[in-house]
Amino acid sequence: MIVLGGGPAGCAAATLLAQRGHEVALVRPISPAAAALAQSIPPSARKLLAELDALEVVERAGFLANEGNTVWWAGRGARTEAFPGGRVGVHVDRQGLERVLVGAAGRVGVRVYDGAVARRAERDGHMWSVACDRAGETALTLRAPWLIDATGRHGILARRVRSPDRATTTLALVRRWRRPGGWGGEAATHTLVESYADGWAWSVPLAGDVRCFTAMIEASAAGGGSDPDGMLQSELSKTGHLGPMVRDAEPVGEAWACPASLYHATTYASDGLLLAGDAGSFIDPLSSYGVKKALSSGWLAGVVAHTALVDPAMAALALGFFDDREREVYRSYRAVSASYFEEAFAAYGHDYWRNRAAAARAAGAGSAARAGAAGAGVSGAGAAGAVAEADWPRPRVGAPEDRDPDALFSPEPSEQEVRAAFEIIRDRPMLRADKGDSLRSVERPAVEGHRIVLAARLASDRYPAGLRFVRGVDLRRVVAQAPAHSDVPDLWTAYNASTAPVTLPDFLVALSTAFAAGLLVHRE
Repeated sequence: MIVLGGGPAGCAAATLLAQRGHEVALVRPISPAAAALAQSIPPSARKLLAELDALEVVERAGFLANEGNTVWWAGRGARTEAFPGGRVGVHVDRQGLERVLVGAAGRVGVRVYDGAVARRAERDGHMWSVACDRAGETALTLRAPWLIDATGRHGILARRVRSPDRATTTLALVRRWRRPGGWGGEAATHTLVESYADGWAWSVPLAGDVRCFTAMIEASAAGGGSDPDGMLQSELSKTGHLGPMVRDAEPVGEAWACPASLYHATTYASDGLLLAGDAGSFIDPLSSYGVKKALSSGWLAGVVAHTALVDPAMAALALGFFDDREREVYRSYRAVSASYFEEAFAAYGHDYWRNRAAAARAAGAGSAARAGAAGAGVSGAGAAGAVAEADWPRPRVGAPEDRDPDALFSPEPSEQEVRAAFEIIRDRPMLRADKGDSLRSVERPAVEGHRIVLAARLASDRYPAGLRFVRGVDLRRVVAQAPAHSDVPDLWTAYNASTAPVTLPDFLVALSTAFAAGLLVHRE
């Protein structure tokens, strides 16, 4: 097995495959300038890191705690949100994260070719042949039946099948600043996001006194882009909150510019080849989801390759599963970002936001994924229990990202449909649920035990492809248990007693989805 790229996606794929007993070569070129970017990892990524035996080393690496986000969007006041349950993620510099993940991969047996650059990859019968250069050393040729391209924006193979978003182009302007004594308050551990008339900016803390600031601008407005420092200072001056933060701070290193335009692959999988992480698609970093997206994509690529190697009869099904999943992840996040851009356009009326809103809406059309921040406020009680006064978890720009990407495999009810179902549940005096008239079980591909298998899902006439998990909640258990309970808290308690516990907000979304999809109906 050959994995090209030493970022989160490449390391995740290589590590999983080595853990499953496969020989893996990881080709890791010298980190580009973009690797110096600062990034935020939400606490929901801990599960993926634990799967890769990398959680402990990430926690010991000295990265700054990530406790949430503070957002100024579309001219509104500050919206400050901590991760639910007091959970924390980490803020990382990309180079430091890569060193940690590559080290974890090496410890499970991955052969790491540091400083190697893949120059050519060709398919020869059932084998891939990859020619690599290494500075000061003899050229290296690797051969294997499977290849995972995780080379990010460079996309040594992925670029042949990528489709850019030609309606918009984006340039990221980046620099770090140090402020003696730090910035204090929640800003010390929060990702900060701020929109303005013709762009948006964000800032990630890397230490108590160091933050990275990035402005996202229309690339065509940058001209030659020969003065990234001047351009970044000009953009930050348009903000009311991030700009003032750097006025009495000291620059650290040079400013730089890097492309940040969006793209997606026309196909993510073919016989012997998978496109993982940013090699396949690139999304706006609005939700701090980039690293988790890369980790989950690489992890799934490893699962799919492992399945094909140990069970060739499942290879085609596994490839189709990966392709469908990567398409839906891209579509779903474009759909989510469309509402943010539309909100900004309504506030500013600038073409920057008009064009991005239209492009995101078009790209996200048909997306089945719901957007929702975990964090429904629950208070009071009615005959139906604590759900009576619950608020629907709304999507919010910059909100802590805590969705389960592995749930984005098949069409689901829209957010509006699920919200409407939730409101009916909330308004009813009792929960009186029956199984839907068209409820049935169907077999669809799913991940079980690091393999792609055919697993039972619940389907209805409205959703014949079937649903299995929503927010990590097993709909099969929910539908089986719901008719026996007259209020939501009792049903939630019974569910948690039968399997891995879930939060009430996640359970409410899953229960509402079951009603919206016709898996459950209300009994009069």
